[in-house]
Amino acid sequence: MKKMMVVSAIAMMCLSANVFAEDDGYGNDIPAARSEGTVDDGYGNKMPASSQVEYKSFEEARSSRGNGQLPKVNVGGHLAIGFGSYISYPSSEVFKEYYGKNDWTIIYLDLGGVLKYRINNLLSFVPELDFGFYISQREIGSGSDWFWGDYKVNETRVLFDLNVPLVFRVTPVPFIYLEGGARLNFNLATSHSRDYYDKDGNALQYYNWGSGEFENVSEDLEKWEVKFFVPSAIAGLGATFKLNKHEMDVGLRFNWDLTGIEKKEKLGFVIDSDDDLLIDQNGNKVRRLKVIENKTRSFTVQLIMNYYLF
Repeated sequence: MKKMMVVSAIAMMCLSANVFAEDDGYGNDIPAARSEGTVDDGYGNKMPASSQVEYKSFEEARSSRGNGQLPKVNVGGHLAIGFGSYISYPSSEVFKEYYGKNDWTIIYLDLGGVLKYRINNLLSFVPELDFGFYISQREIGSGSDWFWGDYKVNETRVLFDLNVPLVFRVTPVPFIYLEGGARLNFNLATSHSRDYYDKDGNALQYYNWGSGEFENVSEDLEKWEVKFFVPSAIAGLGATFKLNKHEMDVGLRFNWDLTGIEKKEKLGFVIDSDDDLLIDQNGNKVRRLKVIENKTRSFTVQLIMNYYLF
């Protein structure tokens, strides 16, 4: 009798194990399938093996690779549009008489490439290589003509440069960044002209019979001489988001030159006023020479956009 009871108990234990065994609905025993990483959730998705973590951390969730690590390096294109003016412009009345007031408006455009190297999840190094187009303009006169009507005259300076921003970026909260660093500006070519516009701001044009084309009314002025190398300081802020599965930066950047842009930093002016005549050692009256420092620098506020291809 005791033997019969032992056999019955063993049989019941085996039967109970089969009754409560987990099945994934496709005839697979879940514990065995889970150890192989082949459990199906009923929608065709394979569930992870029991040794794998089923839930991702926040950093993993926002990672483009989904492996818990943000991409170490991103490479893409850069575009910036900026507006600004000059600072440290000479305030001397003698300088203004010869060179005019600081009524300049600067428009700046650059295009190039950007690389983002993540030192860690908080700090990144973001260098760029850009070609820049810089135009500064101010109104220096106006008038009226029987053919063109009312017009104004602008002085225009154009500068082409190669610039290398070297920026360190801090991301204190997800997707928002602060940046700061330096920019190395290598000035390549300039132009300097006097241009004529109508009252609506459209360039006045004439027909050139030699070329058979319409051309703007413009006169070349004395060459604008600038330094080849001018360093700048950079500070900015912005946001990073996903566009078409690629990262994109949009932000504001402040850029100001650390040294003067003019090649000639000291200019000599002869004072014409008779009240300022000097008497030399021989008793002769001579004009007084006044030297003025010209350390004009540029300052711009730029809207920047970086689109990372990979």
